[in-house]
Amino acid sequence: MKPPAKIKAGALQFVLFIGAIIAILLFSFVLISYTHGFFGKKTDLTIDIIQKTEYGLQYAYQKNIRVGEVLQVPSSEVSGLSITVQKTYWGIFEKYVSIAERGKQSFSKLALSGNQYPKGLPALYLRDKQRPLIIAGNSKITGDAYLPKQGIRMGNISGNSYRHSRLVHGREGLSKATMPKLPEETIREINRLLNMDQAEGSTASLRPKMELKNSFASPTVHINDYIIELEGVSLTGHIKIVASHKIVVHPTAMLRDVVLVAPEIEIRDGVKGYFQAIASKRIHVGKHCELAYPSALVVKEKRSQGTPQDRNRNANLFIDDQTIANGVVLYLDESEERTYAPQIKISGNALVRGQVYCTENLELPGTVMGSVTTDAFIALANGSIYQNHLYNGHMDSTGLPLAYVGLPMAGPGHKKTMKWLY
Repeated sequence: MKPPAKIKAGALQFVLFIGAIIAILLFSFVLISYTHGFFGKKTDLTIDIIQKTEYGLQYAYQKNIRVGEVLQVPSSEVSGLSITVQKTYWGIFEKYVSIAERGKQSFSKLALSGNQYPKGLPALYLRDKQRPLIIAGNSKITGDAYLPKQGIRMGNISGNSYRHSRLVHGREGLSKATMPKLPEETIREINRLLNMDQAEGSTASLRPKMELKNSFASPTVHINDYIIELEGVSLTGHIKIVASHKIVVHPTAMLRDVVLVAPEIEIRDGVKGYFQAIASKRIHVGKHCELAYPSALVVKEKRSQGTPQDRNRNANLFIDDQTIANGVVLYLDESEERTYAPQIKISGNALVRGQVYCTENLELPGTVMGSVTTDAFIALANGSIYQNHLYNGHMDSTGLPLAYVGLPMAGPGHKKTMKWLY
């Protein structure tokens, strides 16, 4: 009988080595499969959380929540997921913060919102003060117009009579004795800003060649002074610039999404950017400026009863030639005293693309690609004052995209996201 064959130690080590490699490969495969599945589930959860922030915003848009209120959004699709939405203001626009979280995972979205009008805005809403609108020169109204019962008539100013065959290139409707109202919350926010109430946040000093960017997820940065000259600076985001006397914006300044507040605001020739300017006395916008959407120019004058009116004074809100403003142009004054001067003037070669809202007199030799809501028109020509006259002005609501999101006004508007914040 032959003795059993001997196996060399080297061969046994080789077998053990191969077995160890196979075990490691099997373990790695199991680990990879588990990791792939884990990250797949985590990715799905992350995507779901991101989608829920959008769902939270859309849910909040349908609810009439108050400023500062935290809305709990119901969600039964994912257990343990909570969605909260809070509404505040940034300038005159509503700001929403939607946060979705589950466990240690969370995601937030910040948005400015306004109203979108699926059927479009009217070209003109003129308050009914029991007198007709007189249209003269090269004026043209394209789109729906809501007019007083006395309607619209052709007129003549300095020998320039109306030049078109139709008075309104669109449908005509009747206006009311009151103007469409802005939300009370918006009015309160404008008053709060003009009273220079400073909410929580930090302060910064303006420096030459200053570059500052502040996320809307961070507290507001405030820049305060008596007179503020914005020259050679770059300011972006959650920044509020407040002057107790005057703000001057030079063309070398780059302003993005910031809010300016002062009694007087001067925007020099050639300024480019997008921001909100809110004043209690006047805003002057120079020539060749380009204010991108969503910009806002707002004057809320604190004019008391019996204040004498200078017929030759400049408009409270003036937009000079060759300037393009995209967004909202707004003048508010609660006084019922009759005035003989324009509160808003849009020069002949200036363009506003968006909404113009004026509770007093609007002088419009320029163009509004969008909607005008006003108490009255006024035309100044050759030293004469023509009340409720439209002279060489253009209004065209058909040129404004239906996707435009702007001020919430009376009518069938739906709240939509105007701009995503960062």
